[in-house]
Amino acid sequence: MNVITRLLIFVGCMLSFCTLNAQLLYQISGNGLTKNSYIFGTIHTMPKEDFKMPKKVLDALKSSEMVALEIDLNMTMSEQIELAKMTLLPNGETLKNYMTDSAYTKLKSYCMDSLAWKEAKFEKYSHMKPFFFSSVVLQEKIGKQKSFEMEFQKLAKQYDKPLMGLETVMYQMETIDRISIKDQIPFMDDFSNMSDFNVMFDLYMKEDIKGLYTLISSETDMLPEFNHWFLDVRNANWIPVIEKQIHQQGTFIAVGAGHLGGTNGVLELLRKQGYAVDGISDQLKN
Repeated sequence: MNVITRLLIFVGCMLSFCTLNAQLLYQISGNGLTKNSYIFGTIHTMPKEDFKMPKKVLDALKSSEMVALEIDLNMTMSEQIELAKMTLLPNGETLKNYMTDSAYTKLKSYCMDSLAWKEAKFEKYSHMKPFFFSSVVLQEKIGKQKSFEMEFQKLAKQYDKPLMGLETVMYQMETIDRISIKDQIPFMDDFSNMSDFNVMFDLYMKEDIKGLYTLISSETDMLPEFNHWFLDVRNANWIPVIEKQIHQQGTFIAVGAGHLGGTNGVLELLRKQGYAVDGISDQLKN
């Protein structure tokens, strides 16, 4: 499991092992707020059989007036088409243009032999940038899966709650493009190994955001601009958006768990702005 694929899981989420220092759901209060808001750390994809919506998370969403995700998943057809175009390599290129012959042959053999892809399917996906190709492979390896974000979108509709994004999908795509194709390629080295995914998934199941942040940071030491653009800059950009929203309405906020931890994480940035940010172990506070 390559580094970029692992990062896609958290930056871009059963939950019964809570401790005071390990939480995924937090209540935001104080600093002039008239209503409490909540922030939850997600994993963007997981095996369907492992997915469970914790009652405390559902209660937090139901008690809020607005649901905020990293991006608003409700996109027009033209936005979806533009988004699809941005996942592709430029000028009709394929991964073969960026990889050594041996590495490309190994990748193709893995996809066709281990994932049972047909030649045409591999050719189609080989036009994708490494970041997105990695995501496709991860989804294929996981099999049937569920996403907290998609579930929250459904719940917002079910409970008639408006949905907003902390940033636009185009900004998210532009952030990905800040990492050059050349810098993305070296991380496409071992799709066959799921042990690192299992380590990260175990940390998530234990609600260990400190452990997740430490793991992600250590794995991106060789690519410091990733932490800067994908975590620090985006976290900082979200704070004024969150502040404006939570002073207007009680809001349920869901972002990748990798954004919560660390001195530049969303939780600490909110505390620096004067808010009380308290982990919720079992039931919501009244």
